[in-house]
Amino acid sequence: VGTQGSGQVSALYVDFNDEVKKGQLLARIDPTLLQQSVADAQASLERLRAQTQQASRDQGRNRELSAQGLIPTSQLDLGDSALKVAQAAEKSAVIALQRAQQNLSYTSIHAPIDGIVVERNVNNGQTVAASLSAPQLFLIANDLSQMQILAQVGESDIGKIKQGQVATFTVQAIAGRTFTGTVAQVRLQSTTVDNVVNYTVVVRLENPKRELLPGMTARVDFLVQSALGVLKAPNAALRYKPSEEVLALMGAEATPSPGG
Repeated sequence: VGTQGSGQVSALYVDFNDEVKKGQLLARIDPTLLQQSVADAQASLERLRAQTQQASRDQGRNRELSAQGLIPTSQLDLGDSALKVAQAAEKSAVIALQRAQQNLSYTSIHAPIDGIVVERNVNNGQTVAASLSAPQLFLIANDLSQMQILAQVGESDIGKIKQGQVATFTVQAIAGRTFTGTVAQVRLQSTTVDNVVNYTVVVRLENPKRELLPGMTARVDFLVQSALGVLKAPNAALRYKPSEEVLALMGAEATPSPGG
C-alpha cells in the first residue's frame, strides 16, 4: 500500500499483525496544505462564476440594444466572445477544484483488500515523498490460509516438473512435519547464480492453522513418478551374512577329496 501524496504522516491507525478490511483507514497524511489548495480553488471558481454571470447579463443587454439599433454588431460580437472566454475560465476553475479535492483525498490511506498487515514502513510524524514512485507504507497479506512457495529448480531437473504435480516440503521451524502442496506454475524466466541456471516453480498449499509464516525457507521434494500394486521387499532381505558354523561347513565341503 503506497501513497500518491507527499507530506507528514499525522496519524497511524494500524500496526503489525492487525487484521484490516477493504476500505479501512490505515493512515492519514497532514492535509493542511491541500485543504488550503481546495479553499483557494473554490474561491477562484466563485470569482470566475461571478464574472461569467456578469458577462452573461452584459451580453443580454447588448442584445436588447442591438435589436433597437443602438450599438454596432461588432460590439455584440465582442460581448459574445467575452462571455465564451468567461465560461471557459469557469470550466477550467471547476477542473482545478476537482483536482485539488482529489489530491486532498490522497491524504487518507485506505486498505485495498482484506488481509493482515505484515509490514509497516512508516512512523507517526515521518515525511513521505511521492515524487517518481509511490513509497510503500504498508504490506498487507491477502489470506495467510492460502500460501505459495517460490522454489528454485535447476535446469537439469526442470524438465521433470509439470503443473499439477504433487510436492512435499519441510520447514526448519516445524521439525518432523511434512507438508503437501501442488505445482501451480513453472515460470519460464531463468536466473543464473554462480553459473547455475535456475527456474522458479510456484507451489500452492493450504495453511488453515496458519502454522506457516511468510518468508520461511522450505526444502521441497517433487514427486516425479509413482507406482501402485507392486511387490516391495525390505532391503535386508537381499543381504545374507552366514554364521561361523555355516562358513566352516562350506569350507569342509569345498575341500577336494583324495584323487578327486
